[in-house]
Amino acid sequence: MPVLLLAQGDVKARDLLKKAISARYGFNPPALESLRIDFKGRARAKVGPITAWVPVEVTASFCFPTKMRWDFTVKPIGVPVQRGVEAFDGQQYRRLRGGGSPVLVKDANALQSMRRRLWSVAALLLTPLGEHFVRLAANDDGSLQATHTQLNDAVNMLLRPDHSLERVQVECVNPDNERAQTFVLKAAETQAPVDGLMLPTKVSTFWDDEPYFEAEPVRVCSDARFQDSLFTLVEEHV
Repeated sequence: MPVLLLAQGDVKARDLLKKAISARYGFNPPALESLRIDFKGRARAKVGPITAWVPVEVTASFCFPTKMRWDFTVKPIGVPVQRGVEAFDGQQYRRLRGGGSPVLVKDANALQSMRRRLWSVAALLLTPLGEHFVRLAANDDGSLQATHTQLNDAVNMLLRPDHSLERVQVECVNPDNERAQTFVLKAAETQAPVDGLMLPTKVSTFWDDEPYFEAEPVRVCSDARFQDSLFTLVEEHV
């Protein structure tokens, strides 16, 4: 069955996306309306006076086209476990750290950064880019730009010679240093099915050229049933 795209865009851009989807999923790509992916790996974090790699577990939850959530648990050796949540409910961005209460973030740069980073994770899955709310454009360097028209956020995607997705990148503010940088999601060349969904065997993230996080997907729920409260963090008060 050929790949069907509803996305807006020029012929060249649509062809690039079709080839990338076929390289990942073959000719039977999944329709992803809601999705939860668990990752396990390591992240760069401050441990006392130094920055080091520490074990981390992450859950990414999506309800397309606009609701996204990112849960992480950092487990440094010898110090307390650190937990955090970032969530966008389609209009507002909230975050939570440790056992505190959710905080509504109103800063425009922080909101834009969070949306763009989560949109880049969605772009890594490829098939959400084929929907009607996406506009595609081919760049002069051969990369592909995907704009979420409802959020007005755009990411650039670089493909390998075999048309598989190499990386997704976007310009946004790094929340750790409040500087504008390039956020990069790099997909491993190898891929394997996880609970029936074909995914890169490892995903690595960078701020510019500095590594930030690397992990492998370990669990997938492709038809997750989410309550709206998951993305507003209301349940965190319970």
